[in-house]
Amino acid sequence: MPGPMRVAVIDVADPLSDLDCARTAESPYAGAFILACRSGCPLGIVQMPLHGTRITAAELEHELRRQLGEAWSRESRHPHGSTAKLARASVVVPSIFARPAHLQRCIKRLAELDHPNYEVIVVDNRPGNAPPADIEGARVVREPHPGISAARNRGIATATGEIIAFTDDDVAVDRRWLRVLSERFARQPDVAAITGLVVPGELETPAQVLFEQSGNSPDRVFVPLTFKRIGRFQVLRHTPEEGGDRVHSLYAIGEFGLGSNMAFRTSVLRAVGGFDEALGTGTPARGGEDLAMFLELLAGGYQLAYEPAAITFHSHRDSRAQLEDQIYGYGVGFTAMLTAVAMRNPRHLVGLAAALAPWLRSLRDPSSAKQSHRTEDFPSGLARAELRGMLAGPFEYLRSRQVQRQWSR
Repeated sequence: MPGPMRVAVIDVADPLSDLDCARTAESPYAGAFILACRSGCPLGIVQMPLHGTRITAAELEHELRRQLGEAWSRESRHPHGSTAKLARASVVVPSIFARPAHLQRCIKRLAELDHPNYEVIVVDNRPGNAPPADIEGARVVREPHPGISAARNRGIATATGEIIAFTDDDVAVDRRWLRVLSERFARQPDVAAITGLVVPGELETPAQVLFEQSGNSPDRVFVPLTFKRIGRFQVLRHTPEEGGDRVHSLYAIGEFGLGSNMAFRTSVLRAVGGFDEALGTGTPARGGEDLAMFLELLAGGYQLAYEPAAITFHSHRDSRAQLEDQIYGYGVGFTAMLTAVAMRNPRHLVGLAAALAPWLRSLRDPSSAKQSHRTEDFPSGLARAELRGMLAGPFEYLRSRQVQRQWSR
């Protein structure tokens, strides 16, 4: 089983110092997982094996330069102290209050955001007649309808910001997260939604390390991207810093981002009717509501952007049983999402049919985003769990729709 890794964020614009990798637990760290930035802008992720409890500044600089290559010299695009006028923003955090310590940490970090005009809304999504909740630093609204989509839609209905940013209660945000998202919206008025970079907050257990190897994180890119639909089922991926564009399938969703780090123009979310309440955590469909929204926006002619300087830190599941259940759920959510978009607009069936063969090939391609991080001893049971989930996804989405109809009655 993989050993624990020391997670660190190092900004190379500052003088480098030794990195302390001592661990209080019984087993020492086996390596370091480093997000390298320059003045807050990510340059890349560097992984180093450990042979002791400290990495010297000289060793750090050598390895960062070697692994980052040309990215080491990339300049920051977000100088501190920007005077850009920012629109009012609402941050929505759905929660069932299952992990109070995580939620408390999440709200604490949100209270420290570098943004002049924002609110924090916690949507209490506990089932039944839960007692009222009071959270310092946040406005709490109640949504008893189960599921993260219903909770997010409640947040959309009550938000007062021109921008709505979403994160999860097991996430800690970077202090400049909301400012960076808001500045990108200001620079690109045609963009309807922006996602950001998600990295692990810790890699302390074998299960957390295995999640990083599983290929279920989004494709991590460290330059800004803009996506817009061209043709019926293709997307133009624009990368201004790399000086080139690329066309790919509308359903190649790996770079679109995740629901734990996404923001939208409020007017757009209200115009499209919010999230599909038959998708997402807390429903039989288990997930996919974020990706369904991205696909719907792109298919509808809206533009989507990705901003790597908007950083969040996710707490991965720390046990093998939780990880296997999570990966099964990701499989369910993925094909449930595809079922949902096809049922909403049957023309997607043509595009999905064209994308099926390349997708199947990618499942076996060692260089694909799904396979490239997996080691030779990656547990086959986890891959089988995801496949079982994919097979179940369409049926679970149909069951979820039935549950939603019963709830509405």
